Amino acid sequence: MRSALLRNSLRLGVAAFLTAALSLWFERIAYVWYPMLAVVTVMEDGDDLSLQAARVRVFGTITGGLVTFLVHTLLSGWPGVLVSLLLMLPLLRWLGWQSAAGTATLVSLMFLMIPSHVALNWDYVFNRTLDTAVGCVIAIVVGLLFWPRRGFDRLVRLEDGLRQGYAAQLEQQRDWLEGRGERPQPLPPAKLSRDLVAMEQLLAQERRGPHGQRLQRQHWSQRLQLWGAVQHHWVQWERLLGGLPDRLGQDAEPGDPLRAGMARMAALLRGETLPALAPDPAPWQTLARRRSLPLLPLLALAQEQHPLLASLRTLSLVARC
Repeated sequence: MRSALLRNSLRLGVAAFLTAALSLWFERIAYVWYPMLAVVTVMEDGDDLSLQAARVRVFGTITGGLVTFLVHTLLSGWPGVLVSLLLMLPLLRWLGWQSAAGTATLVSLMFLMIPSHVALNWDYVFNRTLDTAVGCVIAIVVGLLFWPRRGFDRLVRLEDGLRQGYAAQLEQQRDWLEGRGERPQPLPPAKLSRDLVAMEQLLAQERRGPHGQRLQRQHWSQRLQLWGAVQHHWVQWERLLGGLPDRLGQDAEPGDPLRAGMARMAALLRGETLPALAPDPAPWQTLARRRSLPLLPLLALAQEQHPLLASLRTLSLVARC
């Protein structure tokens, strides 16, 4: 947390210093607060700060300035700002430039400072929009050079980490059942929840950026919901499994539903697609009778294992789309 705060502070400080220096060096920038506020807005928006994001941010800002100019030739004050926003935000969303909504809105609000809308001529709009675009470019260049976020790549890495974590835990459970190791401790729910929260934050952040359509095509919202369902059922499944006696891990028998279920989980975590199976309590009853195990806990485990497998299977299908 402290390292992330330090990185963001350094990024913002460097970008603000360069913007102020360039604004004072070039006499063409008459109002320094336009590029300075653009720097703060870009840094706070949490863009992916890629080259594609830079193009979207600059063009979206210029579009916002043009829309504001056209509206303010007819309206002034807050009514002009309101109409500008009503036209600007759907236009930016339609063009796929919604990540520029912050700076485009900033341009519209700053134009409100003009005492008379008559003074808002084409020369003023062009220069002030260009000033704001300069601040956007400086902020994005600094973000590219100093610890770029690459939010989409981190989102993919977090999902791969979840898969590997579940697969490794499942392998330890299977080793215990086969007598090749000790009974593993359950996965800590806090870590799983922390990864899911991080994925939710990244997904909300990346939706506003240039990867928004890609996230929609790859069904990341549905995948995140399915990972939440997997976590819920996994925690309950491991809790029920931990309540069963150790003699559950004796020699395997034909048709063992627990080992078969674990094998399906491992295959689904690898991304394979398997046909759906209807719940069948008969193998669990046979297992309880042969191993002298309590039937009700085994049936509860079977009842939790079925939705866990269903969630993993749906996740595997969605990830392939």
